[in-house]
Amino acid sequence: MLDVAIIGAGPVGATVAALASDSGLDIGVFEARGGPSNDKRTLALSHASREILEGANAWPAQGVTPIESIHISQQGGPGRTLLEASEQRIPALGYTVAYAALESTLEARLVRSGVTTRFGEACTQIDLADDAATVRFESGREARARLLVLADGGANSTRIPGIAYTTKDYDQLALTAPVSTDRAHGARAYERFTPQGPAALLPVGDRFALVWTASPAEAKRLLALDDAAFLVELQAHFGDRAGRFTEVGPRAAFPLKLRTVNTNIALRTAIVGNAAQALHPVAGQGLNLGLRDAQSLATALCTRGRAAIGEAAMLADYRESRRRDTLRGVAFTDFLVSAFADARRLPTWGRGLALTVLDLFPPARRLLAQRMIHGAGSP
Repeated sequence: MLDVAIIGAGPVGATVAALASDSGLDIGVFEARGGPSNDKRTLALSHASREILEGANAWPAQGVTPIESIHISQQGGPGRTLLEASEQRIPALGYTVAYAALESTLEARLVRSGVTTRFGEACTQIDLADDAATVRFESGREARARLLVLADGGANSTRIPGIAYTTKDYDQLALTAPVSTDRAHGARAYERFTPQGPAALLPVGDRFALVWTASPAEAKRLLALDDAAFLVELQAHFGDRAGRFTEVGPRAAFPLKLRTVNTNIALRTAIVGNAAQALHPVAGQGLNLGLRDAQSLATALCTRGRAAIGEAAMLADYRESRRRDTLRGVAFTDFLVSAFADARRLPTWGRGLALTVLDLFPPARRLLAQRMIHGAGSP
């Protein structure tokens, strides 16, 4: 019998395994994909997430760009602020990281630790008992473990009695693309709030990764434009604070929703990462929140005896350790989306005042930066 069976070999599931891998526990990782994802996405990680991954000996050596400052503004109104790493006395507020680089680094770490990732193992059944969780896979394989960790984006959570999700559809799409400007980014990211939703530029190598929130109809229109016309629209939407946009790469779009699970634990089960909460990408909180899930769960695994793994007391402690950070992270993200896009909740002058206060009062600015980097912390 395994001590821990992890369903999902993405960054959060693999980080749980990496952090707990030196504790002498018997850990198995199971992934429905047939092999590495070769995902082309760029991830936004906070400085605190870097510390978590360094603690797991899994920080990528390449494919990383620091974010040393973040310029925040609103369209159609006054007010702006600038968050800087130097004010926090850290080398960077965060980093953009190639998904493939993080994935391969985590997999190499698990190989070095003797943790096997079994690809091509799609879950078909989960049975929970007082003493163990049993998972059956499409291949015919069966795994029995003291603790089942679901890190699969929610693909299998509803197989468990009592697990349900609440979903809020923002009726928006996030349009993504690599873009270039006529001047160096200087390790600065930009977050611009508009009536249509937030738009962000994240430094990646010598270019930016664009995340442009729009209604489904508007996103469809923008996707259909040729490159020259798209750059004109982007310039009008974002302004010239990052320079003149000169080039755009392949564009894609995905729907934006807030989804939260009713409880992140069940009998012999812990639910982590996007399987527990999937957030709007504003302020880049989603994966960072998931990595803090991984750290908290791994700490619980490594500080208790083998016999306590998966027991009700351990799971209750894990749930409580994540409660405050999760609730505040979800509320913070949802507030930013709603308040800066809906003039009925916060008028333009109110948003401008908030940004001005942040700019004029360093303690308030430092508090915001701390929240973005570290989350709400432990109770």
